[in-house]
Amino acid sequence: MNMSLEKERIHVDYTREDVPASVKNFRPDIYRDGNTFYCVLGAPPHDNVIGSGATIEEAMLHWDIEYHKKAGK
Repeated sequence: MNMSLEKERIHVDYTREDVPASVKNFRPDIYRDGNTFYCVLGAPPHDNVIGSGATIEEAMLHWDIEYHKKAGK
């Protein structure tokens, strides 16, 4: 994935009920790049988890899936 973290950082209320538990716990940064939102935690290329989607919610859900894959769950 090639993305610049110089893009617009989004403030998120991690206490909302619809936020996945892993996202509430780790509070990854959320950025907007054009029409895509990215949920990012860690340093690339090996120690990071990245999710993306057309909405903030989709990016958080994708991040949750990628987190569980990386965690081996």
